[in-house]
Amino acid sequence: MRVARFLLSFILAALLLVPSDAQQSSPPAAQSTQRDAQALNILGQALNSAGGSARLSAIQDFTGMGSITYNWAREAVPGTVTLYGKGLTQFRMDASVSSGARSLIVNGQAGSLISPNSPKTKLPVYSVMTAGSLTFPAARIANVLSDSSISVRFLGLVTWNDSEAYQVHVAPPLDPALSLSATLSGLGEFDLYIDPTSYQVLGFAEKVWWGNDLRQSYLHEIQFANYTSTAGLSVPFLITEKFGGQQTWFITLSSLTFNSGLSDALFKP
Repeated sequence: MRVARFLLSFILAALLLVPSDAQQSSPPAAQSTQRDAQALNILGQALNSAGGSARLSAIQDFTGMGSITYNWAREAVPGTVTLYGKGLTQFRMDASVSSGARSLIVNGQAGSLISPNSPKTKLPVYSVMTAGSLTFPAARIANVLSDSSISVRFLGLVTWNDSEAYQVHVAPPLDPALSLSATLSGLGEFDLYIDPTSYQVLGFAEKVWWGNDLRQSYLHEIQFANYTSTAGLSVPFLITEKFGGQQTWFITLSSLTFNSGLSDALFKP
């Protein structure tokens, strides 16, 4: 039973298993490219707050090390974690807790999960659409600003997780081959929540689907805090996952380095 809980909680590093009707759902998918001027202005200020496009364009990869604490059955389970990222679509999370080591690997639209005493699990494409930039929000913003095919809309000043935030909805173009079902409305879309004073990214929320029942979507939230200056960039050193308003895990980074020449083989699902 404990092994099953470990597996489920690690899946939540990329997925959120709370019914979408329990929290605010993402807006419906955009029908055509829309580049809202106010949304672009907010994202531009957020990019500047993170260090600016010149510094971000020089980042090829990152490696973060720190601690992770899972919340499993109301029990805090501590461990260590190493995060790897390359570009926008490659991400790896290696965690070690008392039961053993586990890895989440995402490469583009392919992903896998490796856990102790379990076979490698292939993750479905509709569960990992945005997991490539799970812990490095500036990469998302830089990509949105540089790609004119991505729709962005300003949805106003809202309250999100007890903080005031600008809400910006992002809808990348979807490969028609991935439109597996009409029920996958909003696949690949997400909402960014940005502090109206500092323009730091407070977090993001997205819909994901899991398992064989594509009729039900789930809301996945990641929160960012404790922004720290590293190599001229302002990056979050505290990353928290929540669903249903409940925390599932949080990561506290102790170090973050850039451009160490990570190999593509590290991200092979």
